[in-house]
Amino acid sequence: MEYKYDLNKKALYMEENQIPAYSLEKNEIGNCTSCDSIIMSLSYHSAGEDIMVVTKCVSCGSFYVNIYDTDWNWVDEAQITLLPIPIPISNPVIDNLEELEAIPIKKLEAVFSKGEIESLFARAKDKTPVRQYLYRARKKYELFEEIFNLKIDL
Repeated sequence: MEYKYDLNKKALYMEENQIPAYSLEKNEIGNCTSCDSIIMSLSYHSAGEDIMVVTKCVSCGSFYVNIYDTDWNWVDEAQITLLPIPIPISNPVIDNLEELEAIPIKKLEAVFSKGEIESLFARAKDKTPVRQYLYRARKKYELFEEIFNLKIDL
């Protein structure tokens, strides 16, 4: 049987079946098969007649699923594969009026002057902005992205 685990959702997958956790209690479960250090529980799952406990070794970082019967008698142990955690490739791009309006004004004011903000909104509305303010604002795009992880492209 193949076991996979989603660290974000705390969900165990047996083949293609998702089993949500019913408890996230942390307990010392036993010793690691790989390095003989302590393994700690991450989550508890109920699968039919079995109780599945997802564990992680405190030393080598190996992940296991320990399987128990309903009387908490140990049945089996298997290594599990972690599902990849999605990492965004780039920051969201703000390139229209609706997206610009969604940015809290406090964030804009932290980087841009009042005139620069007005020019950004004028540009987003396809109106003629004050060129000098728009030029200054564009020089600050990189700083805004670095601070707030939002890329402005107006």
